[in-house]
Amino acid sequence: MRTVIVMLIGLVLAASAAASQLAAGWQALADYHAKQALEVFDLHLSDADSAVAREAQFGRGVALLDRQPVTPGQVEEARQLFIALADSGSDDPAQGARFFLGRIAQHHLAQPDDAEAARQFHQLIAEHEASVWAQSALGRLALLEIYALNPQIAPSVRLANAEKLLVHARTPAAQSEVHFAIADAIFFYRLPATDALPHLLAVETLGRIDWTARSDVLVQIAELSRLAGYRQQAARFYRTFLAENPRDLRHYIVTERLAQVEKPAP
Repeated sequence: MRTVIVMLIGLVLAASAAASQLAAGWQALADYHAKQALEVFDLHLSDADSAVAREAQFGRGVALLDRQPVTPGQVEEARQLFIALADSGSDDPAQGARFFLGRIAQHHLAQPDDAEAARQFHQLIAEHEASVWAQSALGRLALLEIYALNPQIAPSVRLANAEKLLVHARTPAAQSEVHFAIADAIFFYRLPATDALPHLLAVETLGRIDWTARSDVLVQIAELSRLAGYRQQAARFYRTFLAENPRDLRHYIVTERLAQVEKPAP
């Protein structure tokens, strides 16, 4: 997750006016050198150029969360930096700061505050829906809706709430994350398994999953298609799995299932 966040930071800030001055800080973070990153960002915290200063403040906050061991003091300092940035603008550092306020509430507090994390993500999405920060927040918010928020309501309702987030998903990565979270939760809560099929088909079409996850998704689609009576679709995904994973331990059973769905109906 840490590497994903650093890559996200680089994508957002690479084109900023301050990039040439602060690039060494972001590179140090990407190289797991949080202490060096702090040294770079600290040089520019009071820069006469407000854009440079704001990005440096944002960078310091991120580096504090990355410097090991992460202490409660570091988390609180980062949180205060992010609050100041998020409440004083709408630029990339402000958006990134709100994203990290959600991350802090969700993962960095001694007692996670899922409601606060969701509030921050919702506000980010409402104010900057198309931004890379909001799009990255969608998958995290979906997981909160499914597993953490409102545990007293039925899982089917929680999944319906997560599904509503798809209207905000503008990027293939965000769409894939939400669909994948919903499909996985359908299995977790033992809801009708075939309800996961359209979500898994969307994940496979979007193509934003790694090789290991893709092999699982191919088998799941094939199996659910077979159970739903979609024999041609099942056969197509069984064949795709076999072609892409010739040494997988599931090869034998998938070959058998393929023969079953390709057998002419009596």
